[in-house]
Amino acid sequence: MIHRFLAKTRRTNAFAFTFALTCTALLATPAIAQSFCDLVPAATVKSTLGLAEKLVAKPKSEGGTGCQYKSNVPGPLILIADTSDASGMRGTMFEQRLTSLGPNAQLIQGLGEAAYYSETDNEQIPKFPGVTYTQQSVVFRAKGKIISLVVTTPGSGIPKEALESLATLAASKPLDTLLDPSN
Repeated sequence: MIHRFLAKTRRTNAFAFTFALTCTALLATPAIAQSFCDLVPAATVKSTLGLAEKLVAKPKSEGGTGCQYKSNVPGPLILIADTSDASGMRGTMFEQRLTSLGPNAQLIQGLGEAAYYSETDNEQIPKFPGVTYTQQSVVFRAKGKIISLVVTTPGSGIPKEALESLATLAASKPLDTLLDPSN
């Protein structure tokens, strides 16, 4: 009788141990986001940038982990978020850009490991004659990724602080869970 009790106890303990290991592995394994759209939904982009227009998010079709946010306002308003591995060619280009910023760019302190902002006003897009655009971007390195947020808007653009807030929000996300498109 004691022999059966000990055998049953061993089986129960073995099951409990296996169950505990499985649960621990599941909790320790980070969720894999398919694209930047998963980490930063369109509603979050809209509220952070202070936009009234409805935005639709769609993963970029080039096979990357980026996202394209679009509105249907005349013009239109487009935000493209690109992500790439910081150890590759994009990382090298990012480092070079940090050391040679142009006249319309400036370093941003306190965003990721390194970041810069740039703005170009009065751009023309042939598809929309007679409308001038502002292109603004924040590019930063965080959690092993280079993230580029590029927004193109008709007129004078959005407040720089709003785009920096979106970048700060993005940097707080688990960017390291984005799938690497080169794998």
